[in-house]
Amino acid sequence: MSNEENSPCLGVTDTKTKMWGVQRRVALDLAMMGWGLGTWLGVNGLYVQLPLLVERLPEGWALPASMTLAVQLANSGPLLYAALRRFVARLSDTFYIYVLLVIGALALLLNAFLHPMTVFLGDTERSVPFLALTFFAGLVGCTSSVLFYPYLRYYREVYLATYLVGEGLSGLIPSILALVQGIGGEPECVPAEDGASLVPVYPPALFDSTVFIVVLSCLAALSLACFTAVDRCEAFRSERVTPAVVDKTEEPEPPRESLLQPRWVALLVLMVFLNALMNGVMPSLQSYSCMPYGTRVYHLAVTLATIANPLACLAGVWLRPVPVRALAALLAATLLPLGYIVATALLSPAPPLVGTVGGEFLVVTAWVAATGALSYARMWGYARARGGGARGMRAAGGATQAGSALGSLALFLLVNYSALFAQPDVCPQPSLH
Repeated sequence: MSNEENSPCLGVTDTKTKMWGVQRRVALDLAMMGWGLGTWLGVNGLYVQLPLLVERLPEGWALPASMTLAVQLANSGPLLYAALRRFVARLSDTFYIYVLLVIGALALLLNAFLHPMTVFLGDTERSVPFLALTFFAGLVGCTSSVLFYPYLRYYREVYLATYLVGEGLSGLIPSILALVQGIGGEPECVPAEDGASLVPVYPPALFDSTVFIVVLSCLAALSLACFTAVDRCEAFRSERVTPAVVDKTEEPEPPRESLLQPRWVALLVLMVFLNALMNGVMPSLQSYSCMPYGTRVYHLAVTLATIANPLACLAGVWLRPVPVRALAALLAATLLPLGYIVATALLSPAPPLVGTVGGEFLVVTAWVAATGALSYARMWGYARARGGGARGMRAAGGATQAGSALGSLALFLLVNYSALFAQPDVCPQPSLH
């Protein structure tokens, strides 16, 4: 019996195709994208549901900041992985990847049915099940930075970009699904049962959040199947550049320059800054920046900005990396939409041009432009970090998580314990006079 007959992917042929100017196995590209889809699927998928969830869960506009903090608490995943790697040496990195992907799929499936439940902590009602399961969904993405990226070094460099496209698809596919779902329109204020106050009634979306999150869990299961193909398919073995190891001992790498060299320090500082913005600051601000313009605008800003992420990664597949000066010019230009985003959030609930089509267009455009530019810059950083081998990729992953944690913690404290950001009543109560 041949090796290929023992492979779990008998339908994959051993032929290569020249695409984008490089000989590559397209089936492996698809498997890499499918695997990458599962990394941030849970977080991105729940994130694009926020326009619906902020209206229905007790945290209101502060829910994105609480959700972002829950995701960043999942940075305990890399610490747990490091401890297990040190004290349980017989377990391979491949084993941990399988475990994480299973956890991600199960967390989404449970969240589909448990997210409406709330718990009173003292006098405050909190969405504890939703936030706890979001934490477990976030474990996959947070740990992928220090576990999945190093695994990619076993394959030719051409597959790094397609894996990153898969990561981008973890936002694109839920965004398309959310556009189909819709958000049901603006709420109608009706008298409460006591007749003395008004309560909002939200029109239903095409399908509810339970159906949406069940679909996400199915996509997470697909990601697990794709990684199984990447790891086990005999037809892909020829694309490896070094054999995967099954224990703690790794093949020695050639000597590399110190990560304390100025160019490495600059790269890691850039990665901290980019991820603090993308994974901490911006998600926490979006409800305050967009909700004053209406639920539909918030929905469009979330979904279109998320779509901009994989499009920026696709640019890395088709285009050569830009020089350092061009990247610096791109980031300098990005300060304009970023500044507008921060201004609209700080001036909420009465930001510039509220109630006008021009204001709606500007805020959505600012979110799409800023997300696309920062996504491209982050992918550029990962490509540079790959030059440092496994150590460089782990350092970039550590910088990713450090920046994300710092940005989310800072915004959680500002949103919840300062007067900088304000949420108005959906239905202003009638005057007693």
